Amino acid sequence: MLPRGPNGGPRDLSRPLEKVEIIVDEERGGSRLDKVLQSYLPWRSRTGVCKLIDGGYVDHMGHKPRASRKVRAGDRIVITIPQAPVPDVGPTDFEIPILYEDQWIIVVDKPAGLAVHPSGRRVYGTLIHFLHKRYRSDDPAHDVVPRLLHRLDRETSGVVAAGLDDIVHTQIRAQFEDRTVSKSYLAVAHGRPAKSEGVIDVPLGPARRSEVRLKQEVRDDGLVARTDYRVVRSNERYSLVELTPHTGRTHQLRVHMEWLGCPLVGDKLYGVDESVFLEYLRDEISDATREQLVLDRHALHAARLKFRHFGRDEDVEFVAELPADMAALVPE
Repeated sequence: MLPRGPNGGPRDLSRPLEKVEIIVDEERGGSRLDKVLQSYLPWRSRTGVCKLIDGGYVDHMGHKPRASRKVRAGDRIVITIPQAPVPDVGPTDFEIPILYEDQWIIVVDKPAGLAVHPSGRRVYGTLIHFLHKRYRSDDPAHDVVPRLLHRLDRETSGVVAAGLDDIVHTQIRAQFEDRTVSKSYLAVAHGRPAKSEGVIDVPLGPARRSEVRLKQEVRDDGLVARTDYRVVRSNERYSLVELTPHTGRTHQLRVHMEWLGCPLVGDKLYGVDESVFLEYLRDEISDATREQLVLDRHALHAARLKFRHFGRDEDVEFVAELPADMAALVPE
């Protein structure tokens, strides 16, 4: 989560973070100042937060406080960031193809490896930064605040849409929440499913014995999860599979393909020992592990997205071509 701007509006993410204003909410009232600040600045360690406080960069209700000071709900805290971590907050290492753009929405083909929004220590260089850099303005008459309509994992490539108009954004966003949006993915999997097409209808829930908090597994007491699949083409090693989810469970497509016996190429969490994922988190993946994974990212691509565009009052469909790294594994 990134705080809102000092004037209460959404902060312009095209600009480096220099000052943050926080109004303490009810949930954090009564907590120590350093713990509260870390919850609002998740990219900074506890030690880093204390350095800001000890260095006089934190103003709590007009005073320079100690880290142990208790705060109350409604308190105003202003943090001056002493130095912006990077001079340019845009995703300069990526070219982001724009599939469609009008006054109401923008649709892009997100590259694999690009996060859609800030999370944890990944503060800058995300898709939402790119969108803010494109649309935000100092002139209120021309200032547009882009808002993501949905999300993709950082390693997943493909179609991502964002709203540029509050009313149309709300109308389209409701379709995502009601699961009336039509979307399909392409995946490159190890092996080939026994049947060329079918339905995977097995419930999913948190993996109880895993060290990885977000890892999921097939469980009888899990939540309903359903995916249609169809083999597009295959060779002696891999299959290109079209996947159509009917539910939106965490890691659904990846877990369902593992359950089918055909885990995704490049998946560091499913189809391999989870020690691979822990190696990845520590940035210690060996050459042997990289060779085993084949790709540096899991081979999943959001290929098609269709919904009702209320600004144009018609159904629209967007398609992102299969990226080269996946296409090379299963050439036509």
